[in-house]
Amino acid sequence: MNYYDRSDTLLMTADFDGLIGKTRFPYYLLLPQNITEDTLRDKLKEVGIPLFSSHKVVGMRENSSDTHAVDVSFENGQSTTAQYVVGADGPQSIVRPIIPFVV
Repeated sequence: MNYYDRSDTLLMTADFDGLIGKTRFPYYLLLPQNITEDTLRDKLKEVGIPLFSSHKVVGMRENSSDTHAVDVSFENGQSTTAQYVVGADGPQSIVRPIIPFVV
């Protein structure tokens, strides 16, 4: 597979032959990040899971009345209780270091 910029300059080449024989599905799926995020956001909304992507997490602690939940506090002063918290904030994650426990 070849990757080109808008002026048709070759940026890089990728060889996928290394997948052959190692998986029943020797394919790659490449999607722009915005499409991936939109799809995930739509699915979360469809199943009723709130998304706090515009909130900055500043603290987390185990919920005192439910050991399967955490209380998450945000920089804007709001908070929520959740059974799952996904720290999808990249390699310089603010969320991962403050996760109180791993289930």
